[in-house]
This record gives sequence, structure tokens and C-alpha cells, in this order.
Amino acid sequence: MYGIKPIDAEGNEYLLRNEEDTAYENFATFEDADDFNYEFEDTLEEGLRSEVTEIN
Repeated sequence: MYGIKPIDAEGNEYLLRNEEDTAYENFATFEDADDFNYEFEDTLEEGLRSEVTEIN
């Protein structure tokens, strides 16, 4: 299972949560997560970035 890890300007890492509940946003395949992350990164403010990460 894969998730999206936003990273702030100081290098602090987080896991992206689903907007509708408190569950983490997760994807069955790396490809699905990467596709989502590609569009998600376009919404981030300057200095922020994100990457796909494997989650349990």
C-alpha cells in the first residue's frame, strides 16, 4: 500500500489524510499513488513538496 508524504520547507514529513475522514489517503499501487501525487504537487505552496511512500 502506498501513500503521499508531504514535506515542508524545514524537512518535516507528514502523511496525507483523506478530506472526508481521518484515514490516510492510500493507494493499492505505486502507479496510482504517483499519478495522484503528480496532480497534488501542483496544489502545494512554494517550499513544499511531496513524494510517494510505502505505508503499512
